[in-house]
Amino acid sequence: MTGSTAARRSSLSRAAVVTAAFLIAAAVFAVAVWTRPGQRVDQWLLDVCRALPAVDDLPLPLTIDVVSHPALWIAVAASVVVLVQCRRFSSRTDARRGLASTAALLAFAPATVLVVQFLRDHVLTRPQLHSWIAETANSAPSGHAAAVTAVVVVLVLASPPLLRPYVGTLVGTWAAVLEFVIVAAGWHRPSDVIISTLLVVGAGMLLPDPWRGTVRGQAPRWSLPIPLLITVSAPTVVANFYPTITQVAAAGAIAAVMSMAVLALGVGRTARRANRNPTAEARPTVGATPPTLR
Repeated sequence: MTGSTAARRSSLSRAAVVTAAFLIAAAVFAVAVWTRPGQRVDQWLLDVCRALPAVDDLPLPLTIDVVSHPALWIAVAASVVVLVQCRRFSSRTDARRGLASTAALLAFAPATVLVVQFLRDHVLTRPQLHSWIAETANSAPSGHAAAVTAVVVVLVLASPPLLRPYVGTLVGTWAAVLEFVIVAAGWHRPSDVIISTLLVVGAGMLLPDPWRGTVRGQAPRWSLPIPLLITVSAPTVVANFYPTITQVAAAGAIAAVMSMAVLALGVGRTARRANRNPTAEARPTVGATPPTLR
């Protein structure tokens, strides 16, 4: 397979993932916000998740306050810079592209949160289809969920392809648990965080890949299903603090969406092997026997 053919297939695959993420997010919004059954189920899940008393002994990384904590964003920015610098840049042009990719990753989270908040407050609407639902203001998509999903996106893309499944599993589990905590605290409905995850990951697939064209290799095939562990790990962590079956099931649904998002980032954006000499396949070998016509 030539480099141009691989590039075209990679671009088509990425476009398909982006389109699917945005369409599914729109479908979830349409059903959960603009239909009577959708609002009823979404509100019921919210009421069940926040029914138990608030958990006071959550570690700081799993609390809503961590989203606005400066230490989180300093650590994320430093990690992005360090991870991208693990790549060996072969030329000044390559180094400039790496610098531009790093800048794009660093700007992604604040830009994403601003866009999500604008959509929520000025574009999307929530009709009141049930008089018994007291919360009538639109809350989708969630800015907090968008922020933690953006952390997942930038850390996965900044990581070398070999590490992406593992980094994605770790930060994806953290993000899925935190998104459930946002729901359990009554800040957002379950559909809000799912919509945010889909939108942010879809936008993240459009970011430049700092490891594009590297010859450092791709993630081993046996490691690709590792992000699916998010679907098990996140509900397990949630069960330690929120023991009801419905709450754990809601956490599992959020974790499943996050797991698919991490798979898209880690598998759909793995770096391609660079073709050092694209004309080598077309150049005949001296002294070789010409192929027989058929």
